[in-house]
Amino acid sequence: MQLQPLTILVLCTGNSCRSIIGEALINHLGEGRFRGLSAGSHPTGQVNPGALAVLARHDIVPENPGSKSMDDLEGEDIDLIITVCDSAAGESCPVWLGDTPKLHWGLPDPAHATGTDEQIAAAFEATYQQLERRLKALFAVSLDELNQKGLVQCGEEIHQQMGDL
Repeated sequence: MQLQPLTILVLCTGNSCRSIIGEALINHLGEGRFRGLSAGSHPTGQVNPGALAVLARHDIVPENPGSKSMDDLEGEDIDLIITVCDSAAGESCPVWLGDTPKLHWGLPDPAHATGTDEQIAAAFEATYQQLERRLKALFAVSLDELNQKGLVQCGEEIHQQMGDL
């Protein structure tokens, strides 16, 4: 019997950087067990070129990247929502109504990075690295542990352990 992949929605405000990187990483690292989607509460309408550049540096080609509203995903069967807004920067997180399990992995928005081209690229790289480490750790959790603790609790533990890396 073939199990359906778990669908993970990465939500942020603008859906131009962090959530785009998260969606691409889920689809890349998920190996068919996980399917990534992304959306925003106030989408910018375009994908930040820095997000596409960092993915390209890691040989990840996102499938049809686009900045879209979370309203566009109404009716989509979603197993987990990960919000990546940075509440420490006063950014309000999108609110997804319904009983879908939710996890918060707050990350600074690299779209607001300033400085030289190298410094801006480093901000995108830091976002990529944090998301990659957390997702790899989440995907490595055994089915027994997921059944025992639950996906959200495992994700929260990963966030706490890796929050300052």
